[in-house]
Amino acid sequence: MAERLETRDHASPPASQEAEPTDEALEAAWKGGSTEAFAVLFQRYHARVFAFALKLTGDRHLAEDLAQRAFLNIYKKPPPGTGRASFKALLFTVARNEGLNELKRRGRRREGTLDAAPEPSDGATSPGELVDGKVEAARLRAALAQLPDGDREVVLLREAEGLTFREVCEVTGLTRDTVRWRLARGLEALRELLGVRGEDG
Repeated sequence: MAERLETRDHASPPASQEAEPTDEALEAAWKGGSTEAFAVLFQRYHARVFAFALKLTGDRHLAEDLAQRAFLNIYKKPPPGTGRASFKALLFTVARNEGLNELKRRGRRREGTLDAAPEPSDGATSPGELVDGKVEAARLRAALAQLPDGDREVVLLREAEGLTFREVCEVTGLTRDTVRWRLARGLEALRELLGVRGEDG
């Protein structure tokens, strides 16, 4: 009996273990008329887009409006085909452009508007890993605010939001080499601002 149950379990894994649909599959279903598929994409990315907009503007109400606006713009005018850009990259591109346009319209600067320290992500040394528990979040926010806009934007997209290098290129319009350079320069500036010595220091 135990052997039969074990065999049956392997043959039919529980639904909870089934892989979630990919962004590409959901995008295709949405363009095929499934509003439920778009709702899943909304739930998957809304919090992340809001967090990015909040770091960009420092205004919670504006960040929520920008996040809603980004999804609404894409829903009203779906990107043709799958293209080269992922849904995530397109979404962050729209949110970024909306945010920059709004800041220009209001005549506001982005320095000093970071609301929270970014969470570490896989890949290169993240801002959170730089402090390694030695520097409180307030100092990290202050250091990030001192970076040039372009460097800070790349650091946030790559390290805080976890976008791939290709997606960061798609969002910012920069080449891969430029993204790598700005990321390295931004992280090095953070080390200096925070007084964190490298392994060779």
